[in-house]
Order: sequence, then structure tokens, then C-alpha cells
Amino acid sequence: MKQRAANWIEEKLNALELRRAPSLPKQIHLSITDRCFLPCLHCDIWKNDTVDLSSDIWLSVIDRLGKWCAPGSINFVGGETLLCKDLENLIAHAGSYGFETSFNTNGWLVTPKRAEALAKAGTKTAYVSLDGYDKETVDHSRGRKGSYEKAHEAISFFQRHPNIQVVIATILHTQNADQMLPMLKWAHKHHIQMVIQPLYQNFGNNSYNPDWWKTSDFWPHAGEQQTELCSVLDALIREKEKGMPLLNDSRQLHAMQFHFQHPSVDSGLSCRAGHSDLSFDPQGNIRLCYFLEPVATIFEPASFADIWARLGTLRRRWQVSRCERHCNLLNCNFDHS
Repeated sequence: MKQRAANWIEEKLNALELRRAPSLPKQIHLSITDRCFLPCLHCDIWKNDTVDLSSDIWLSVIDRLGKWCAPGSINFVGGETLLCKDLENLIAHAGSYGFETSFNTNGWLVTPKRAEALAKAGTKTAYVSLDGYDKETVDHSRGRKGSYEKAHEAISFFQRHPNIQVVIATILHTQNADQMLPMLKWAHKHHIQMVIQPLYQNFGNNSYNPDWWKTSDFWPHAGEQQTELCSVLDALIREKEKGMPLLNDSRQLHAMQFHFQHPSVDSGLSCRAGHSDLSFDPQGNIRLCYFLEPVATIFEPASFADIWARLGTLRRRWQVSRCERHCNLLNCNFDHS
């Protein structure tokens, strides 16, 4: 009886630890716009019609974050972040609290003047979307001709400013897998870093669909395609271990192999959503995970500290710890521990 009681207590304590974040969030994702003008085949955000919040609201959010959890990192995401004309001001304001700042862009709106302004604002990292080594692949996946040239132009404009680290952000899928090694070697030659996201269900206002991959043209449906893609990941792991500028953890690349081979099977990975990361969507909702309901909004009177630790957030964190989806291997969720 005593042993059963002790086991029960231990189980409850372990469950409680899964709900508690070990510390304040270190990575903040501010999704400042849902607007985008590229009809990418692997993303549905461009279909959204939400209205952006004002810059004053986001400045207030940054003030609250700065007083609560700085220093850390703030990543400005979208949509296409450069559609926010006040992005530079938001970046500079975040930097004033000691946050390292980054943003994502498809490159179309980057000009020499805009790149200079972003550099002066204190941007640390510019993630430029580039889903292939050749023009045809990139333009096809992005849904618009010229996307390849615009991305490369943006990279060249950012590289004029040594305080900005350029990172190529690539969605890995069966149509571009054979281009990953040439891209990595090109990045190394031009002093650029590279990070890979595995193909996942299209982001946007979509309900979670565990069978999304069955109808995707980018998914490796045949056994031969899966073998080829996994071989590419093996090669990337070897290049990573040689010191090539690939930001993904080797364990994450191994997890991607499982993802592409067994898309309907729980990988057994834990997820850091809501433990070291915190997300804010374009409507001002505060989320631990974009596929789960928000835990609060920025318009509530509660402090971010109270929201981070309150019962509803603990429940959502527990839900994340029990989640069997494969989005736990995405870069914003992958648990390196």
C-alpha cells in the first residue's frame, strides 16, 4: 500500500514538472502580420485576410516582454515581415532591452535602402527563404517567377552589412532534396549559414490534419523517394560534423528521416513549445503552440508572468508534453535536450 502511494505521488510530481516551464522563455516569436503576396505551394498563410495590429500595440508588447524576460531572442515572423513598414522601429525597440533580433523574409521587398535600415536597427539575423539551388525549383515552390532572383538579391544586399548574419531557410521536400548539398556548399563559400525545416502541413488558418501528407506533391510517397531523401539527410549529417554551416542539430536531422519514413507514427520526441518558446499571433493571441488554442491574449489585464504560470497555461503545457504530432521536430519546437 505504501509503495503504491509513493508511486502515485511520484507520478503526480512528474506530471507537474511537465507542466512547469524550467525558466522564463528564451525565444519569443512575434507574428506581426499574416499578409503575404507569394502563393507558396507549401504554405497557406497568403490566403489569410486578417488585419495587422498597430505598431503601437506591438511596441507595448515588447515593453512588457522586456521588463519580464529580457534578455533573450525575438524573432519577427509573418506572413512577409517586410510588409510591416515599421519593422525597423520594432527591431530597434526590442534591441534596447537586450533582445537579439531576427526576422524572416522571402526577399521581394529587400532593397539596398531597406537592408541598410534593418542593419542600423540592430538586426542580428536575416532568414531568407530559398527552397532550392536552381531557379525552376524555387520559382515553382514559391508560386511566382522571379522568386529565385529576389532571394539572391536580398542576400547580396544584407551581406553589405557585417552585423547581419544571413541564414538561408529551406523547406526540405522530395523535389529539392538533391539540391541540399550544393546549396550548403554554396552557403559555405559565401559565408552564409543554412537551416532546414522538414516539409509539414501547410501553415495558415488550417485545422490539424494527420493525413495531410497523403495529398502533398512534395511528399516522398514512393519507397525509392524516401530512401533518396534519407540518404541526403545522412550526407547533411556528415557535412554538419565536418563543420559546414548547417544550423540544425544532427539529432534533428535524424528525426527528419523518421518523419519522412513514418509520417503517421509518433516519433517519441518531446516538444519545447511553451517551455523555452512563447508565440504571439497577428491577432494578439498568446500561444504555446500554433496548432492548439491560445492561452491568453495581449489585451487581457494579466501580466505576462501571470499568464506564463497560471493554471490554463500549465494545462496547455501538459497537453504539449503528451502531443503525438510530428511538428515537435520543427526548428521552433525541437527539444535539443
